[in-house]
Amino acid sequence: MSIWRLCFPALLLASGWTAPCRAEAMQGQRQVAQAVRHAALALAPPGANIHLGPVDGAGSMPACTTPLSVTLSGDAPYEQAAVRCNAPVWTFYTTVTVAQSETVVLAARPIAAGQTITPADLMVKPMPVQDFAGRQIYTNPAEINGTNAIMSLSTGMIITQNDVQAPQVVKAGQLVTVHVYSGGVILEVNATADQSGRIGDTILLTNQSSGRRFTAQVTSHGVEMRLD
Repeated sequence: MSIWRLCFPALLLASGWTAPCRAEAMQGQRQVAQAVRHAALALAPPGANIHLGPVDGAGSMPACTTPLSVTLSGDAPYEQAAVRCNAPVWTFYTTVTVAQSETVVLAARPIAAGQTITPADLMVKPMPVQDFAGRQIYTNPAEINGTNAIMSLSTGMIITQNDVQAPQVVKAGQLVTVHVYSGGVILEVNATADQSGRIGDTILLTNQSSGRRFTAQVTSHGVEMRLD
């Protein structure tokens, strides 16, 4: 029969305590887990996820008659937890991961390279910060709507600024109307785009009337030049 089921003192250690029975072991594991989680939550940022390492070994420790104390050490998000009991004296070590979460934009379904992204292609979900640390992500689907995928994106993939680009709204050789802003006066100049451009790009154009070349910026409202 199982030693845990019989629950008798089968192992006498030098410290004088005996192996706990199964119920006592489970209680010890729960107490250690609760103490570590409480300590981690006290230091964690709002919305963080707490993940504990193995605590099974805590079941072999004698019942602690004093409140457990926990010391966390190491570099976030991965840290070591030292759980100490003063009566009887023992220390149990485990790991704890404190992962801060942030709501980010993900692909709701497969997106092909070159595809124009629509709201139906996107979803938002809280994700651990370490999953995208160091990368420029999006938190609002509206920021990506209408952009083109640079590469194929799989369902659930976090979308970063390296994955999408603004659509090309001006093509080389295209006739465009450039709005010129100068001292409160708005002029319109017909020009030929010498370069293709996306929103935010500054491109080279040729004035159809004078033949002079100039630069202007492609914006969401059209091609603009500001002289003031």
